[in-house]
Amino acid sequence: MDDEGLDHRVRTLPPCFGLRHFKGGWSRLSQISGKEQKDMACILLGCLVGKVPNPVITCYRALLDFIYLTQYPTHDDNSLDYMEDALNLFHKHKHVLIDLGVCEHLDIPKFHSMVHYVESIKNFGTTDNYNMEMFEHVHINMAKEGWKASNFRNKVPQMTRWLTQQEKVSIFQCYIQGCNVKKDRNSIHPSSTPALSRTGLVISQHPTVPCQTIFSIQISHNAPSFSFHLCQYLNSLLPPAKTISRAQLPNAQLPFDRADIWHSCKFPLDILGNDVDGQEGLDAVKAKPGSEGDARFDTVLVAHSEDAETTGLKGMKVGHLWVIFKLPEVISHLQLINIPS
Repeated sequence: MDDEGLDHRVRTLPPCFGLRHFKGGWSRLSQISGKEQKDMACILLGCLVGKVPNPVITCYRALLDFIYLTQYPTHDDNSLDYMEDALNLFHKHKHVLIDLGVCEHLDIPKFHSMVHYVESIKNFGTTDNYNMEMFEHVHINMAKEGWKASNFRNKVPQMTRWLTQQEKVSIFQCYIQGCNVKKDRNSIHPSSTPALSRTGLVISQHPTVPCQTIFSIQISHNAPSFSFHLCQYLNSLLPPAKTISRAQLPNAQLPFDRADIWHSCKFPLDILGNDVDGQEGLDAVKAKPGSEGDARFDTVLVAHSEDAETTGLKGMKVGHLWVIFKLPEVISHLQLINIPS
């Protein structure tokens, strides 16, 4: 695959919440920051599938798995085993990069350092305690800010004095925080703010299209079997004595002809331990009809069984989100689905 082919695939990827869309491709980027590299890694495999040999896909996937696993804020024996499995898989297939002429050798220090990550995590803790941006932040806090605080003449003593003052302020802030923690522990009044629940969907209070007819939903959302599958779902909720047979389902009628429709919803992701401040953002999906350029129906992963894994595809099914709706209140008052005579 040449640069033009890769750019075409990058440009034509459908937009997705949380992923950056590179409208101009990658080859035109002159300076690539660390943030851009992370954004590119999120869509790399999707751009290569079908254009490069399968061993290359396996090699890159193992490498990406290892990179993301190392960023876990907490680790146990299982996650460390996952890291070792990903690294072994990479080493098993890395020769394909040399065979295809992608590179002459793989004697690269970063590749060698991957061997020591598991042992390093066991000895020194998780990798979120240190990263390549640490020294840049130290340079900003210790040098640039001190330089700005000086009068730019005889700057070193002034910067030293400024750093000493900042250190004293930081120590005093730690003391104040410790006093506040003690007060909170001794307080007999419980917190009046309940913890936010991380379960369920989050949708707007008012529907995007209220009381839309079922027939209109099937046309505008390109979901011709919507009513049939809705009948099938409602039938599964009935007691065994009141359910209808599969042969009768195609002729069944819904007990309502309208439903409230939303074009987007948000949901919390499974907690992996990295939401230390409770401010983890919500993920979002859309099922928005419209003209050819404006319509958007997102692809989703659905937990299909109890074996579903948060970090893998086991127990998951790939689905296409066509309609986001709410069942009308009349459902709670009905006991069965009406069948025409």
